[in-house]
Amino acid sequence: MTNVFGEDVCFRERTGPNLTRIFRPISRDLQAAQERLTATLTHTQDPSVREIIDFLLESPGKRIRPALVLLSAGAAGGKSNRSSEARRSSVDVAAAVEILHMASLVHDDLIDGAAVRHHRPSVHVKWGQRISVGVGDYLCANAFRLVADCADPRLFAILGPQLCEMCDGEIQQVVDRGDFQLSEPHCLAMAEKKTAALFSACCGAGAATAVSEPGACHALQEFGLHFGIAFQMLDDCRDLLGDRGGLGKTPGQDLLAGDVTLPLLYAISYCCQHSEEPLQLDRHALRGLELARISEAFHSSHAPARIAELIASHVNRAKQVLQSIVDSDFKHSLRHLADDVAVSASHILVR
Repeated sequence: MTNVFGEDVCFRERTGPNLTRIFRPISRDLQAAQERLTATLTHTQDPSVREIIDFLLESPGKRIRPALVLLSAGAAGGKSNRSSEARRSSVDVAAAVEILHMASLVHDDLIDGAAVRHHRPSVHVKWGQRISVGVGDYLCANAFRLVADCADPRLFAILGPQLCEMCDGEIQQVVDRGDFQLSEPHCLAMAEKKTAALFSACCGAGAATAVSEPGACHALQEFGLHFGIAFQMLDDCRDLLGDRGGLGKTPGQDLLAGDVTLPLLYAISYCCQHSEEPLQLDRHALRGLELARISEAFHSSHAPARIAELIASHVNRAKQVLQSIVDSDFKHSLRHLADDVAVSASHILVR
């Protein structure tokens, strides 16, 4: 399964088999989505484009988003046997959302000036800024082509607004850079736009490939929303508290870019209130001891307890909306996926 999930297949930093177990009901379709993704992106005859695509495909990541599509399709369909056409549509949508995610990472790394992604140079570092913009656009175009092949206008109605939310969040994040007076609700709204919007779209679109009635689609979209907020808060904590080996990128990248996340907001507020020495928030200082100081402040503040509380709240809300979905292995996997975020949070927040 490592060719599908990549080396780091779990949210947890020390346990790997859990996601393999959670994804077992969709292992065949997840492999099919990976093959569809590869075939779609490598159809180009341009050797320059193919070189970059091959580079991107060598480090696939966790594939959380296509898994959400496929698990939601299975959960919405319940125990009924889906047609081959419905299964093909869910595989196409799964491949499409992962390609959209790849595009967002290419553009994000350029905007943030991030030099490393998945333990390797970012696209803009290796090929330049102009090529990086073009690669992101190329990926988006191929994702939309896959969705169009499904010939279901509902998919665009689900994906379109949520993608707009994601882009809105990315723009707002850049506008807000360096503003450490932001509120907790503002940071939570950013987590919803940046990550949860696409997670919600993944679940809703996946459900739409399996059923025609809107109830299951809405419930699974709601699951994706709350799961996505919890997921993003955990990711923000890992960026602040993790190490480069576990992250696959430079730790503290959010702070280096000036992006204000909830754990950073709490840590910096604690430093300002309890430290006699002012924080040095310039890039040069943050590459050294200042980042460790902020990490220590995070653990000394109320931040771990508050973030654990918020993550638990959204995980519970995600699981509650699943009660309206018929029992199946797919539904159970979605529930276990939400639980895994809560467990991972306890691992990273408790020293």
